[in-house]
Amino acid sequence: MDTKQKLADTLKELMKTTPVDHITVNQLTSSADVARNTFYYHFADINELVAWIYNREIVTQLAVYQRERDWVVGLDVLVTYIENNRHFCLNTFHSLNRDLLSRFLYRVAFNMVAGVVQDLKVDCPATFRDEIANFYGWALATQITQWLVTNLQESKEEFYQRMHRMLNGTVNHVLQNNH
Repeated sequence: MDTKQKLADTLKELMKTTPVDHITVNQLTSSADVARNTFYYHFADINELVAWIYNREIVTQLAVYQRERDWVVGLDVLVTYIENNRHFCLNTFHSLNRDLLSRFLYRVAFNMVAGVVQDLKVDCPATFRDEIANFYGWALATQITQWLVTNLQESKEEFYQRMHRMLNGTVNHVLQNNH
């Protein structure tokens, strides 16, 4: 296992019981059995490590789901990740740097929606594509955050059904009615 992954795994383990804002680099490196300087060789601070974890574990996987026909699969990958990493995601959300999770979710949702728009209308101007992706990206990110902070009270299937009701055909409708 490489050092970055070892630090990531250790941080996620620590975050099961300790708020990320209370985890020090010394505590993390001691638990991971690596030198403090080794941590700083790879990351500027713990928040950068958290961002690296999200990028490595989910963002790179979602790049292939930015098409109209399979964005729902990408949503499933994202929601399943949140479900399987609930403590890590909630801990990130409840930290002083809570916007890290919001920005992460927004970026993922923006990219998925932008891919769908590009798939539906290849010649869509970039500014209009980004406007649509921004609107629906924030809508999806907010809904996912709400689902997370309500402790996943709504089942994953109910969540999907609600997202499908709200989003099914809406991007295509916006594209057709605003040319």
